[in-house]
Amino acid sequence: MHLKKYLLAALFLCLIAGCSLVKTGYNNSPTLVIWWLDDYFSFSQAQNLALKTSLQNLHNWHRQNQLPSYLTQLQDIQSSVANQQVSEKEVCEKLDLIRNSIRTLQIESIPVIIETAPTLSDKQMQRFEQKLAERAEKWKDEWWQDSKQKQLDARLEKTEDFAEKMYGGLSDAQLTLLKQRLEQADFNPAISHKEILRRNNDALNILTALQNPSLTIDEKTQLVKAGFGRLYNSPNQEYQRYADKLTNHTCETMASLHASTNAQQKLHAKNWLQDYINQITALQTN
Repeated sequence: MHLKKYLLAALFLCLIAGCSLVKTGYNNSPTLVIWWLDDYFSFSQAQNLALKTSLQNLHNWHRQNQLPSYLTQLQDIQSSVANQQVSEKEVCEKLDLIRNSIRTLQIESIPVIIETAPTLSDKQMQRFEQKLAERAEKWKDEWWQDSKQKQLDARLEKTEDFAEKMYGGLSDAQLTLLKQRLEQADFNPAISHKEILRRNNDALNILTALQNPSLTIDEKTQLVKAGFGRLYNSPNQEYQRYADKLTNHTCETMASLHASTNAQQKLHAKNWLQDYINQITALQTN
């Protein structure tokens, strides 16, 4: 399902790269998507032209239908960060809302995937398979170090980076809290890597099946939709239990960190979110 994953990733690239890039990145997201996907498929000129039209339509839909919900979600989060306490349940509920927005975009992207898949050559499919394998290895380099301590250090660095973007500088006590929480998490990169390989195989099987001319549009739609469903409810029950447990632990950690923040840090979080609110407000009309 990586074709869909990268489609989404490129659309949201502007939102994770920094506020100063939001407008430029978002308004040019169809081009960014094509650029991103081209690395995995090496599209022909005809494929690029067809994708450009389809992705522009998807982009127009997204601007009209999803930007307002992003704005509402950000404003809701901004309201919550002003509170002294945020419960684990509340954090998880907000994460679920974000996931639901992504799922909605995934479903809307299905026609683009159905249109593109039959045009892919054997060479392009082989390139895609190779790129997926390379990404799986890159994931291992980033998350599956050769010792528990190195894994912890890598996770702590990423967690600190996000927390400091949101709250500003963290105290020694807060850094200790994060480290302790990460140490307590049942982190198992072997389980995640196995799921990545399953998803890679799933993506290849789906794209191959979509090239079958005997399938109807409805059958192809259900095929892709089912693949999306497996991203959120994996057939690998060991992984799903692990992912659910890790998500709950993450919600607990976020709630604990927020409870430790002072007024200045909460103000930093409010202003950080306000930057995105301002950008998305502007995007709705530009």
